[in-house]
Amino acid sequence: MEVKTNYNKIASAYDERYKSSYLTEVEKSLLSIASDKNIHSILEVGCGTGRWLKALSSYRKKLFGLDYSIEMLKVAAAEQINLMLINADACKLPFAKNSFDMIFCINAIHHFPNKELFFSEATATLTQNGIICIYGVDPQIDKDWYVYDYFNDVYEKDLKRFPSLKETKQLCELFGLRIEEQMIVEKVYSERIGNEVFSDPFLKKHMNSQLANLSEEEYQEGIERIKHKISVEPETKFITDIKFYLTKARKES
Repeated sequence: MEVKTNYNKIASAYDERYKSSYLTEVEKSLLSIASDKNIHSILEVGCGTGRWLKALSSYRKKLFGLDYSIEMLKVAAAEQINLMLINADACKLPFAKNSFDMIFCINAIHHFPNKELFFSEATATLTQNGIICIYGVDPQIDKDWYVYDYFNDVYEKDLKRFPSLKETKQLCELFGLRIEEQMIVEKVYSERIGNEVFSDPFLKKHMNSQLANLSEEEYQEGIERIKHKISVEPETKFITDIKFYLTKARKES
């Protein structure tokens, strides 16, 4: 049974990740797409603490954010920007048909329990000529993250959770969405040697769903494997080499 990340539990510390990895190029891409004068209403599905909606707040657009975690939405609401925030399931969007010119999700689709149902709902909710933008990683392609090497079953679980670029493209086509772009938007690379790895914020248990989903015992076992590796090979390199991809598709009549 797939473990569901408890974002209510980690909501208060979630935004720490953006101090370490702001994903500037992802933001630039999002802003560029959303600046289209034909886009008036925007929905982010899996909006979390509102980091991406905040980036869009200078635009004169109607901004909506939907998330399953009420605590994450409370953090978003505290930003006091002009947002409509909804606590709901990504696979059951509570909006009328043809409501939004743009729907996007960033590093969130792997949390949706039924991705096909999400695409069905999103397609119905988009206006004609509306666009959907899916930003995320693809562990089928990018395997070079040291966390996969030291924490049991994390990589195997990610293969099941994250839709590949190919699967995302197929889901778009299944619902008549025409692919306009499928491309690398941002490259994230870091290399830490030996004990430097413990300065990596993303090694903290609450900083990503992969580690947050582990039991405390499983997490500590992984940490001990890292410590043992360093004790044997003090100059061990711990590499993170991950890419964020964009799939952009349009609803046509």
